[in-house]
Amino acid sequence: MDTIQNYIRLLRPYQWIKNLLLFAPLFFSGNIIDDKIYITGLGVFIFSLVSGLGYILNDWMDRKTDKFHPDKKYRPFCAGTITGKKAANLSGFVLLLILICLIAFNFPVKFVYYLMAYAFLTASYTLYLKQIVIFEIFTIAFGFVLRILAGGAVCSVEISSWLFLTVFFIAMMISIAKRVNELKKLGKENAVLHRKSQVGYSLNYLNSMLWACGSITLVVYALYAVEHGTLVMYSILPGSYGIFRFIYLTDLGKGSDPIKTLFSDRQLLFTTVIFLLFLSIVIY
Repeated sequence: MDTIQNYIRLLRPYQWIKNLLLFAPLFFSGNIIDDKIYITGLGVFIFSLVSGLGYILNDWMDRKTDKFHPDKKYRPFCAGTITGKKAANLSGFVLLLILICLIAFNFPVKFVYYLMAYAFLTASYTLYLKQIVIFEIFTIAFGFVLRILAGGAVCSVEISSWLFLTVFFIAMMISIAKRVNELKKLGKENAVLHRKSQVGYSLNYLNSMLWACGSITLVVYALYAVEHGTLVMYSILPGSYGIFRFIYLTDLGKGSDPIKTLFSDRQLLFTTVIFLLFLSIVIY
């Protein structure tokens, strides 16, 4: 039972909620109730398995540096609760499951390309790119964009420029918030030991980037909302409140994990639900 729990912790299923972004193109195109929702759902599942493999590789590579983080030091590799051999067996099983799904279901070729690009980007980030100041944040943000592109590919929906830009800058904001939290929580010395790229950051610089990305996100989304009519324009209200709330929580040192931050803060969760419900009513 302990081994199964460690397997689950390695795959980090709670982080798979990020892969729901694959539904975004279908949702904003007004076709979420279309039959394509099923193939998109399968795409989310496969993307989640691929991201799970990325988490295993990341935890293995970071098993020594994670000990400097108060929360990550309890991850299976760092805590010594699972061996590399068992993790390799799990990875093999997950990879086999991915191949079976790709063969069994008729996925668009473009989706498979984006899936492979995401896997390559994730591995590259873990093995090297995460050490490059600033570029490592862009790498993470582009990983979110690949989710959007894959979602559009799997359901044959063209990605609009506003969706591309909005997701990119929100992802930038989330990544920056994580680094702000690390500097505040660990201090400069331990933050550098935990993440090498932290050597090039200061709180002042990261906060400036955080506000810049938040502002650009609002401007891009506002332009989309104005273009799509009066009713959509009102969604700017919960959208802007959600961004400012997230930045506020980051300032309090609570922005280390966007998923946990979302579900632990009632105001942020309520605002997100209102935003999505309002758009659902307007679009459908």
